[in-house]
Amino acid sequence: MASVVARCVLRAVLRPLRLVSMSLAPAGPRVAYATVGISGELKGVEAVAPGADRTRVILYFHGGEHWLLSVDTYREFLGRLSARAKARVVAVAYRRPPQVRFLAGLQDALAAWRWALEQFPASAVAVAGDALGGNLAFALMARIAQLEEPQPAACIGISPWLNLGFHWTDACGQFCMEMHSGGGRRAVNADDPLACPARMGPELLRRCPPVLMHAGRGEPTSRDVRAMQAALAREGVPVEARLYTAPHAFRVGPGFWRSKATQDSLARVGAFLERHWR
Repeated sequence: MASVVARCVLRAVLRPLRLVSMSLAPAGPRVAYATVGISGELKGVEAVAPGADRTRVILYFHGGEHWLLSVDTYREFLGRLSARAKARVVAVAYRRPPQVRFLAGLQDALAAWRWALEQFPASAVAVAGDALGGNLAFALMARIAQLEEPQPAACIGISPWLNLGFHWTDACGQFCMEMHSGGGRRAVNADDPLACPARMGPELLRRCPPVLMHAGRGEPTSRDVRAMQAALAREGVPVEARLYTAPHAFRVGPGFWRSKATQDSLARVGAFLERHWR
């Protein structure tokens, strides 16, 4: 019953969100968008802004509590990210609840990583995500560390949710947590670093690439950002973090495109990547 309700909510919410995302996009340089095939049925949306270097790729994992939003609702933001980072951006349409359970999204993230490596060296690929998409980007980093394989050039977390079950006490938050963890068929162990990247131990942390994290100063994920910053710094991993007087994932949402916080955040993302592309 819960999955049926979730699907109804999904259909009711996503259509207007897609329309708003595409209709409210600010005027600016023309961005080239395309649907790309990644692996089997797994696809993504590619955004390439004028002047972007196509040999540099950001694999992006969208937020929306792993079930609410989609790559389509992020098209405008992907274009802005491509312009500021001067790189090709590919948002991965990873599988989400209620159709699938954890680890399906991470399996798709790993498949996207493998797909990117078929075309570019690891040093030319960065991973990024916001909210629970940030969780997925960090989980991918943890999985690559477990496999002892070369890491991406960098990992970017925008209001990343890194500590499962730590924040959400309201009804909406609990619902999203249940959706992510499998509900009554719970498949998530909160101590598993693939579900809860904050649980990465020193051995995995030392294998991580340079990390940049931004969040709103008063939002719950700011605690995750501070904790992950301290953990990475202890292991000698290059890490930068900044908190803004702004709401959750503010760079993505309508109404914040031209805010000083958004402009500063995206400028720092571009500068950070420029220092760490190899």
